[in-house]
Amino acid sequence: MYCNACGNVIASDDRVCSRCGKVVVVAAAPRKLVRVLAEKKIAGVCAGLALYFGLDVMLLRILCVFLTLATGGCPGVITYLIAWIFVPSEPELKAAVVVQQPVAG
Repeated sequence: MYCNACGNVIASDDRVCSRCGKVVVVAAAPRKLVRVLAEKKIAGVCAGLALYFGLDVMLLRILCVFLTLATGGCPGVITYLIAWIFVPSEPELKAAVVVQQPVAG
């Protein structure tokens, strides 16, 4: 990583440049709305929304059910289905392949 002020090479965990003393700002990764498949009950839409907004998953699920019932059911169900279709699912982590060597003996 480089200092934005003087161009000095600095370690990735440093917050201050050792040459010029300027504070190094690390840009945060942008948040992305995804369906969380590991915590899904139906499609992971509520889990993804809870992660995106920093809310409790159960609270968001209760709120979604309440709003769906309060509006007669149809708007909430249609909104959930649209989100299921258009919100991408989180990328799956590939499991590492473990190759076992035969035991000599």
